[in-house]
Amino acid sequence: MRKLPKSIACGFILALFGSWPLPAQTPGNVPAAGGAAADETTPDGQAPSDIMKKLSDLVHVGKYLEAQQLTSGLLLAYPNDQRLMKGQALIAKLLSPADLASPDLAGNAPRQLGLSANPESLTGMDKVDFSALIELARQAQQTTDLPEQKKLLQQFMDQSSAFLLKHPSETLLWQLRAASAISLNDPAGGYDAGQKLLAAGAADGNDANALRILAQLRNKGWLDQQGARQQAAEIARYDWVLGTWGLHFTRVSDRGKVTFSGDEKLEFSRAESEVLGYVVADNGVKDPKPRMRGTLLDSGEIRWEIVHSPGWQSVVSCELANDKKTFTVSFPVILANKKGQEIATWSLHKN
Repeated sequence: MRKLPKSIACGFILALFGSWPLPAQTPGNVPAAGGAAADETTPDGQAPSDIMKKLSDLVHVGKYLEAQQLTSGLLLAYPNDQRLMKGQALIAKLLSPADLASPDLAGNAPRQLGLSANPESLTGMDKVDFSALIELARQAQQTTDLPEQKKLLQQFMDQSSAFLLKHPSETLLWQLRAASAISLNDPAGGYDAGQKLLAAGAADGNDANALRILAQLRNKGWLDQQGARQQAAEIARYDWVLGTWGLHFTRVSDRGKVTFSGDEKLEFSRAESEVLGYVVADNGVKDPKPRMRGTLLDSGEIRWEIVHSPGWQSVVSCELANDKKTFTVSFPVILANKKGQEIATWSLHKN
């Protein structure tokens, strides 16, 4: 579909954002100091008129990226406001390729991308491959499923690596790789992309997005080779355990009889010097309190503990498979009548 000229699209957005009229400021409806806000007359489900005016002003002066951020936030509060929905789609058409390379406010996936980012120097299948990479990054930023987003970003990193061996001067891809590395917590990928951007003169240029990405890499310590290597080694110690695991648990009496068994799912995430495992229900809801935790030791090992009455209890054995996709922990369970002991075993496998 043919893209709208920027001036026409901008006019549409201004009309959308201004489609709800401001109330006339007559003596009877001008709010007194400290009185009710002017948005009392705003229909239910629609953003207040003063905020819509702010959006209109941002578009009018060409601050499309800020307008997109504000619109996305407003849609969380006013999901049924048709003006915001249409405005968000049209703002995306106004964003330039330079805007597309910057990560979002949380440092996650790249922003809205478009095929207009194709460089003029590429032809034939190279141009198709470039467009495919841009589309892959766009799919990653559009998904709300974090595991799927991580999968798509990793796919982008893998495929863009091969493309950049042939076309190493495509700085937009290096910016996207840097943003993706930040999302994936990949110091090595971030360092490599940062060095390519520096070699291309990004630090001396006027590209605000490139400078912002370099600043983020610098703050993470990823522009320094030694610092990036140290962080990569640290991540490698615990990265294998992060994500969702299937859990099968059993309790066996001292006479060898299985007294209890069941299946659950645990999702592990990093928290400073620990990894925490939370039970995840079938509907995707995660329990707010961790059921399992592991402390990262200087030796590279992880000391595991389980929540069991009356509190955290250390495991007495831990076996990890060579591929790090299965591990088993065991711990004693003191019976309520204190007349015996059972051994509980948790077997976890990576989903």
